[in-house]
Amino acid sequence: MKTFKPLFLASLICFSATVLKGCDDGTGVVIAILAAGAATGIKNALDDDGEDEANTSSDGSDSSSSSQQFEILSTQYYDGVTDDLLTAGLGQNGLMGAAPVAADPENPTAAEIRTATIVNQYQASQDMRSTSGYGSLYGPAVATQFATPSADGKVAGKEYFAYADDGNGNQNVTMMVQVPSDFDRDNPCIVAAPAPHSQGVYGAISTEWGLKNRCAVAYTDKGMGNGVHDLNTDTINRIDGTRGIATDVGKQGNFKAQASSEMDLSGYQSTYPYRIALKSAHSQQNPEAKWGQNVLEAIQFAFYVLNLEEESGEASAADADTTDANQEDEQATATLRSTFTPSNTLVIAASISSGGAAALRALERDTQELIDGVVVAAPMINPRDLDSGDGITIKQGNQTFSYQRFRKTLFDVITYYNIYQPCASANTTMGLSGRCIALRRTGLIDGNSLTTQVADAQRRLNLYGTLETTNVIAHNYEAAFVYASLANVYANAYGRFSVVDNLCGYSYAGSEGNSLPSAKSLSDLADDFQSGNGLPNSSGTYLINNEGNEEEGINFRNSVDANGELEGYLKGALCLRQLATGTTGITLNTGIPLTGDASADYQRVQKGILQIFASGNLRGKPTIIVHGRDDALAHVNYSARAYYGLNKSTKSNSQLVYIEVKNANHFDGLNQEYNINTQIPLYYYLSQALDRMYDHLKNGASLPVSQVIPTVPTASLEERLPLIDSEEHCEITFSDDVLTIPEC
Repeated sequence: MKTFKPLFLASLICFSATVLKGCDDGTGVVIAILAAGAATGIKNALDDDGEDEANTSSDGSDSSSSSQQFEILSTQYYDGVTDDLLTAGLGQNGLMGAAPVAADPENPTAAEIRTATIVNQYQASQDMRSTSGYGSLYGPAVATQFATPSADGKVAGKEYFAYADDGNGNQNVTMMVQVPSDFDRDNPCIVAAPAPHSQGVYGAISTEWGLKNRCAVAYTDKGMGNGVHDLNTDTINRIDGTRGIATDVGKQGNFKAQASSEMDLSGYQSTYPYRIALKSAHSQQNPEAKWGQNVLEAIQFAFYVLNLEEESGEASAADADTTDANQEDEQATATLRSTFTPSNTLVIAASISSGGAAALRALERDTQELIDGVVVAAPMINPRDLDSGDGITIKQGNQTFSYQRFRKTLFDVITYYNIYQPCASANTTMGLSGRCIALRRTGLIDGNSLTTQVADAQRRLNLYGTLETTNVIAHNYEAAFVYASLANVYANAYGRFSVVDNLCGYSYAGSEGNSLPSAKSLSDLADDFQSGNGLPNSSGTYLINNEGNEEEGINFRNSVDANGELEGYLKGALCLRQLATGTTGITLNTGIPLTGDASADYQRVQKGILQIFASGNLRGKPTIIVHGRDDALAHVNYSARAYYGLNKSTKSNSQLVYIEVKNANHFDGLNQEYNINTQIPLYYYLSQALDRMYDHLKNGASLPVSQVIPTVPTASLEERLPLIDSEEHCEITFSDDVLTIPEC
């Protein structure tokens, strides 16, 4: 492609007040852009292969560049009264109630989907109970250090949607930019907010700090957004959540399943009826390898939006260069003078969970210095191995953890938990006593009574490097099928498997109790985008054991083995575990090496994992990680502590701050769902950390020290949550490759 001087080259872009299904009726205004140059001070920092350079280079260097097309599919203005950017017109209190039901639940409008999605995603991410602090300590209408929102938290402004893709429609990473009407043009700022987990772009909506502080917010779904291909009806989602026949939607769909050379989709649907393909598992793109790139693309898109004439960028005409013989049609171009650039606009990347990991990975690969600072909570980060054989040591009280021994990938830990947690939870309503019996029968656990088997399962989990304070929380995660669903999704994603591969005998489908897989209703399919999280089991999509019901399929949780034990499909869990170990055993040093197809599957998964490691190189930029000590998913020893130690041990210019919060876990939303009153909302400290980062970047204030915050869940609301750097905090230290975490 010929390189043009203007930053934005014409390329199939349709602007409309609503999401466009097409622009061939003559009513759309066709404009074109291609982020390809430096007119706004943005040099492309993306690799041709689309994978984070940090995955293959310890310094995260970036040696090549490529052009990236952004096809803008919608712009919409919200008045801040009847509808708004942050609360969908419901206000802070309205977000606490049930999501509004569409007039036609089988065919909801894009606007109805948006409203329900915002409500559901807010409630999934935050503890919405007033007794936990919602509405007083955090929430859309709660003031920050630098901003006082409206009384109901509503924010007027414009919302822009686009895909980032290589042109074939297989990636279609959803990006959204929200520009509040009161955007501070004198002190411009952008908050990049990648969505957590496999949620769509609205999954990061509760990262509300940006809109409250008059910043534009750049969202991305990281290529894992809520994309559902129902093979029974052959329908898929558009970018706005509405559904249509796959062939009609075409490249405007956010995900369309691909078959394999061994079986096409129609043949698969005939053999395995009513199955579902999920983008998070079946995109065959290994999206996690591109998370850093996705965040940088969203930031680039935000700069483009801010420099649109309608958003106060100054436009001037430019003649198109049409001398290229390879161009079949003349393309109109427009030049944007650089009103907002990385040199005059403050950019903070901030999110939670895997969105937090994406923000860190973006900074690692940010060779063009788009990002000024990062603030994340509970990042699901996979730190690389240390170059030094000695490694670092993590000390907490009388416990000592070796980095080299306990530096495990998230996939490793989740597949291990997927084996043992159902048994460890067997004395609660969340577990499976049949799993304990099945494990004992196969020699994978000790004890002749349920009590001793449960104790041994828990002992094995903690010996793997997890803290005992996570044990109670893990029961709730087991009840929510966190370990089983993520183990399966990650295995498929890392190995780039197709839905037709039925990896480890699993698939996804609608299911009722012990019945065969069944067709999802049209209302359930419509609800997927609104209430689903892109993972099974949610919104009527379940993880299926294909071998159950005489190989017709059954909800995996209801699987019964040959001995009549209800054991949750241990065979499938062991298969997923082998993809982490490469052996027939539970650990690397047990069992025998895999052979044949099993070995090939293991190699595929491990190749994908090699592409997702974090380098720990934050380029000397200020960064704050907030993490709950009781996180039973992204366990601190494997994630935040390991990443902090890696960064401190390898980067002398580190400005990384680590804040560990006692009595906090990964999912604030589950605190409310399971009525947990012994945990505090981690989000409260994410908001505080954002205030501290903004004060540092804008006013030169000091960053907080690395510390443990001793929260007191049983205290009064005012006393249970000490401020960052309060007198109660206990300082975290790193010296001579020893990371010391006080009990506090």
